[in-house]
Amino acid sequence: MPGLNTGDRVINASTLLRSLALGLMFIDGAEAQTPSAESGRVVYDAAFYAQFAPRTALDMVNQTPGFSFDGGDDETRGFSGAVGNVLIDGERLGAKSQTLEDVLLRVPANEVVRIEILRGADVAGDASNAAVLANVIRTRTAGGGTWMAGFEMTNTDEAKPTGRFAWSGRSEDREYSVGASTYSHDHNSEGPREVTDGSGTVVANRFGGFPHEHGEHAINGQYSQGLGNGKLVVTGQASYFDYAEDFWLRTTAPDGTPLEREVDPYQDVTRSGELGITWQSTVADWDMTLTGLATRNRFESDVVATHFDADDVQDSEFTQALRRHSGETIARGTFARNLAVGRLEIGGEVAVNTLDGEMELTADEGDGPEPIQVPNANLRIEENRGEAFVSHAWQINPLWSLDSRLAAEASRLSFTGDTEQSVSLTYVKPRVQLTRRFGQHQLQMRVFRDVGQLDFTDFVSNARLADDVINGGNPDLRPQTTWAAEVEGDLRFANDAALRLRLFHHWLDDVVDFVPVGPPDALFDAPGNIGSGTDRGVELSLRMPLKPLLPGGTLTVTGTARETDVVDPLTGEHRQVSDFMENQIKAELRQDLNTAKLAWGLNYEGYSADSDFRSSEVDTFRQLHRLDLFIETTWIANAKIRLLMQNVLDDAEARDRRFYDPDRNGVLALRETAQFYPGMWWMLTVSGNF
Repeated sequence: MPGLNTGDRVINASTLLRSLALGLMFIDGAEAQTPSAESGRVVYDAAFYAQFAPRTALDMVNQTPGFSFDGGDDETRGFSGAVGNVLIDGERLGAKSQTLEDVLLRVPANEVVRIEILRGADVAGDASNAAVLANVIRTRTAGGGTWMAGFEMTNTDEAKPTGRFAWSGRSEDREYSVGASTYSHDHNSEGPREVTDGSGTVVANRFGGFPHEHGEHAINGQYSQGLGNGKLVVTGQASYFDYAEDFWLRTTAPDGTPLEREVDPYQDVTRSGELGITWQSTVADWDMTLTGLATRNRFESDVVATHFDADDVQDSEFTQALRRHSGETIARGTFARNLAVGRLEIGGEVAVNTLDGEMELTADEGDGPEPIQVPNANLRIEENRGEAFVSHAWQINPLWSLDSRLAAEASRLSFTGDTEQSVSLTYVKPRVQLTRRFGQHQLQMRVFRDVGQLDFTDFVSNARLADDVINGGNPDLRPQTTWAAEVEGDLRFANDAALRLRLFHHWLDDVVDFVPVGPPDALFDAPGNIGSGTDRGVELSLRMPLKPLLPGGTLTVTGTARETDVVDPLTGEHRQVSDFMENQIKAELRQDLNTAKLAWGLNYEGYSADSDFRSSEVDTFRQLHRLDLFIETTWIANAKIRLLMQNVLDDAEARDRRFYDPDRNGVLALRETAQFYPGMWWMLTVSGNF
């Protein structure tokens, strides 16, 4: 079993678990929240969260013992998998681009009555396939809002504003909420690079950086009301994202003699909008939910890469203009009813997904710009997809429950432009989960088949000019599939301590990695399928109060230690899957001093490196190992002031590129190691309710 990579130290998973068990043995205090007699749910009343001075429902969800918030992934195709693991008053939001985080930020904390942790039969058949759900229960009638304002300061010494506003109102059968947010970021990362030959001799030194700035702005809302014998819900969102970067790089010989220089100014803009409509009603004995969603995105980017020789004379210029417009339209219906034994749910979903990709790439080496033809750079993809499912949840007795589900999906992908072809795909996805309660603890065992999501951008080529790399598109790419066996324990201890532990082993087919594509005399790497593999490991989520050692203190840890294995189609050797971060850990130490109206804490994030195994290159990258410090105070009535200092250890990102001749079966020809130092940055915010 792999360890949790935390920089120079590796924590063995078994040692970590022994330490957690010993720590939990010494927890004292009041009894933990007890699951209800009818199910495995655990209830935390609003009073439990008062010690954290929450301002929104999201603040409360993030402090719920034994629960890791998952806001969903709006990049996934279809509705399932994009919905996250939080319900509001027992219902899901009929939206994708408008995330759960957006919705929870619009709910004032003073409107939350309690948060229920649903487990076992209570989550059977849920669209997210999550083992645990949080259900936020609100007051039946309310009206009010939340707000946040502040600024961020990085190593550019320029304050950038951030803010958020939300207002909502609710009566017995009518509800509305609107929200707006803005965030600006301005940063510079730079550092040294060293280039060595195959023998390890330094042949060049480089220094470069990429000062960058971006902004994120969004408005969203929701309206619902009773209509006839049902309820109509309408959601909407519009967002705008812009990014600009001024990459630069200088190269010198080991003795300091200038060799070359490069500048690559880059910018992109993304605009998106979404409209969703959901109708809930009862038809005979069936609970019916119908959802329609329409999402549209427009992405545009431009980059100019200019190269200068040793005398600082321009000798080449490459330009790239990239345009990608995408859309998704979904219609989904579900029908559920109680049977003499258990609860039955049937449903289906149809969707149309499209992507129009265009790229213009030119090179000018002194004789004027000439177009560069890259296969699959200009391509339109359209997918017509359908899925049907039936699920059954059975509470066998107070201790045992069984959840079974069978789904089938079929899709047809059509490509026009640089490639003219179509392909049909069909998959069957069974799932069985058995749950056993042990007092307030719970054990789940499940076996299922999963089908990975196709990223449409993997079909379309583009160039990464700063790295001299073509990211190829591959219309022959198929989704990765998985047979999985998992065991998960949800343990609840005294004083609201909680530990969730998941052991998993996944058998992978059609592993998505890198394969060579293109004409024989001009091959480049693109996402493709390389055969079978495995993914196994352990995932944990721990919340442990530190009383009496640290009054008001809480330690929260989430982490994953896993190992992937696949046979490299080029070398025939076993290795990890490309672009896959195997190990990560996040920890928060927090102390709430309620009498002083003060809280402080430390957040740590550590990640293992991930690698891309291309035909003649291995590109390895490691993110920051970040330690953040925060201080919060509620000295001012109805407001919380928060100071967040990020990367206080001034850690650096690291990259290691190894180039082989003629490919990875050959010899190491060149190696470039780089470090990027973003420095420490901080954010000051004030938030409240009204």
